[in-house]
Amino acid sequence: MEQRITEVQQFLAAEKLDGWLLFDFHGLNPIAGEFLQLKGMQTRRWFYWIPAQGKPHKITHAIEQGTFVDTPGVNHIYSSWQEMESHLGTILAGAKTIAMEYSPEGAIPYVSRVDGGTLEIVRKCGVTIASSADLVQYFQARWSDEQLAGHRRAAQALAEIKDLAFRKIAAYVAQGKPLSEYDIQQLILQQYADRKLLTEHVPICAVNANASNPHYEPTEAHSAPITSGDLVLIDIWARLDLPGAVFADITWMAYCGSTVPAKMAEVFAVLKNARDSAVELVNKRLIEGRPVYGYEVDDIARGIITEAGYGKYFTHRTGHSIGASCHGNGVNIDNLETRDRRRIIPGVAFSIEPGIYLPEFGVRTEIDVFAHENKAEVTTQPVQQEIVALKG
Repeated sequence: MEQRITEVQQFLAAEKLDGWLLFDFHGLNPIAGEFLQLKGMQTRRWFYWIPAQGKPHKITHAIEQGTFVDTPGVNHIYSSWQEMESHLGTILAGAKTIAMEYSPEGAIPYVSRVDGGTLEIVRKCGVTIASSADLVQYFQARWSDEQLAGHRRAAQALAEIKDLAFRKIAAYVAQGKPLSEYDIQQLILQQYADRKLLTEHVPICAVNANASNPHYEPTEAHSAPITSGDLVLIDIWARLDLPGAVFADITWMAYCGSTVPAKMAEVFAVLKNARDSAVELVNKRLIEGRPVYGYEVDDIARGIITEAGYGKYFTHRTGHSIGASCHGNGVNIDNLETRDRRRIIPGVAFSIEPGIYLPEFGVRTEIDVFAHENKAEVTTQPVQQEIVALKG
């Protein structure tokens, strides 16, 4: 922890910030708790101040001292709200611009964790509050070598599970045996269990118009059959069952028949171009040592889809940060739902998943990308080049 604090202080100095003020109440700000790796009961408000220079300070409630006993820094104990605010004024004395989990106008909701009332209390201390978005990405979204290796193992497992699902669909359709979206979902979940993979939500198997709902979830009671002539979308994500493991996340498309209809093939080709152009931009900038930002990558993919005449059918961001949660705290590939102007830095990973959702069918392609120091690596291999024809 002391080493991490030193690294934070170096980051703060480079960014000309006077400190990072962490705050939480009842788990509303998981970023704060994750950074301090707290254990034990946390039912009262607490603050943790990391100044650009000097010792950290913590403001903790009198009845919850055990939770913070191993956390370095000068402790300021309070019982009343007046004491809490007084301590806050003391530790922030002399500071001018500080970072908190705040995003101007809610531009990056993943970082906008501190409530408006607490921000008002802090501002009364005479400070300007800047977003901690870049801090959070640097210290919580970058992967270790071990995490990258585990991610690759999870990605390989997902590729194998996807192939198994497609083989079952091909066999059942060819034989005219009944099969549903829910059956394939359950097959995937059983594979997760057999391979000791963890997930956060149930996987997606969707056919035809159901595939136009990006967060469609088949259930036993509400599930479409899979038959000849159907377009099938499979979206699966999982991580190894190991501490600190990170997710892999892929989406593939297949058609139940020997020849993919021209319209479906056309839509996939547009998405493939958008996906590959997005990766190309990231890779080119990293090779050249030039900055590349999440919103720029979204703009590239979205521009290609819009130029092809499908812009209104691409209804979500191009990609999301990936970490120990499938949707992590790093940069998102987004200039639609949010304005993510964070830089893609070495060590972070994200999905590239453009989609076109027409009334009659939906198509999506999804890969994962890891940013190295001087290149972008597509970690989910192989990469889909065309809709798979399931010939039985």
